[in-house]
Amino acid sequence: MAYTSSPEAQQRELDELRNAVNCAVVLEKAGFRLDRQATAQRSARNLKFRRDSEAIIVNHDGKGWWDPKGDGKGDVFKLVQYLDPSKNLGHVRQELRALIGRSPTLEVVERTKGAGDRPRRDPAELWNRRTAPGQGTVAWRYLTEIRGLPDHIVAIAGQQGALKEGPHGTAWFGHRDADGQFTGMEMRGPDYKGFSTGGVGKRLFGFRADGGEAPVTRLVVTEAAIDALSFAALDRFPKGTLYTSTGGGMSPESEANLKRVMMQVAAQPEARLVVAVDNDLQGDRYAGKFAAMAQDVGLWSGRISPKGPGEDWNAVLRTRREGMQAGSVPVAPLCRLSEVLGSGSKAQPETVSPSWLGQAEAHGTQRPQVSAPLLPAPSEPVGKPAGPRSGSSSGMSL
Repeated sequence: MAYTSSPEAQQRELDELRNAVNCAVVLEKAGFRLDRQATAQRSARNLKFRRDSEAIIVNHDGKGWWDPKGDGKGDVFKLVQYLDPSKNLGHVRQELRALIGRSPTLEVVERTKGAGDRPRRDPAELWNRRTAPGQGTVAWRYLTEIRGLPDHIVAIAGQQGALKEGPHGTAWFGHRDADGQFTGMEMRGPDYKGFSTGGVGKRLFGFRADGGEAPVTRLVVTEAAIDALSFAALDRFPKGTLYTSTGGGMSPESEANLKRVMMQVAAQPEARLVVAVDNDLQGDRYAGKFAAMAQDVGLWSGRISPKGPGEDWNAVLRTRREGMQAGSVPVAPLCRLSEVLGSGSKAQPETVSPSWLGQAEAHGTQRPQVSAPLLPAPSEPVGKPAGPRSGSSSGMSL
């Protein structure tokens, strides 16, 4: 976005910022966290955020807000000034520019025990008490029948401790940091979507479809855990691949954690990153962000997205499954990932080129050089991506 001083340009910028920045992102930056219990009691369209004794309700799909204890309300500009009255419009614009493209993490507020409150249970304790979905259970049927995931993919994720069955047939997908420590879980069901944190927050869901014996040389990053499982079901190259999910919106801490995982993968010869994001504007933003992070650590990267505008990888999987059942699609994984790339789609940013990805994976050929040269570390041959050396911490199942 260009910033100029003409009145017309300033008004365009104000309109763009108002539409591009979610009020929930501003609140999370200021230390507010989602009160899921109060939100569920009120309405899914009105998200209640808390910071100590303060509370703010976000409505209108993140475009508006109001203070239930006062008379404050308005758009994202008024929210920034409500939280810090010392800021003028110029300060507000500067703050909002830095938040463009960021989605709310929707991490849950840490409730303390008070009069009449039930003791809060640690998500890690809840996670450890749960077991993996078994064939025929409610969560198993949700994942295999409604979401179309193959039985063997669900079974592998459960065996690796990445998937548990929660109450009411919900599926829980564990998030861990680069050292393998549990930090929270994505929770999905037919009528439920959320994230529960033990005070740390989103990091990465991850699992291997190849048994996990070989070192990780290929990192696949998706937006949701079900998309990671779906991509694995479609993928022809599971050996040495770690399928991960950011769980949607990322905090600065989760971005730093992902970059650390990228560094660990980059230590392996011929390592690469597959940015398997949705075909929409948010996917564009993630693709640009992840490609830049990979470039920083010397990791080859390429983007892959579904053809259909707005589609995610689970939609692709379910469409193929329906085609198989109808007899119009052969029962086989994608022969080359480049087949699902949309031609001329707005979801293909110029900063990320997927061309080498399809060539390398379809033909097994040597990958071409990335468009922007990387500076080699001392004693390295020119042309080899810079990155951490072998022997670095394996961390998150690497």
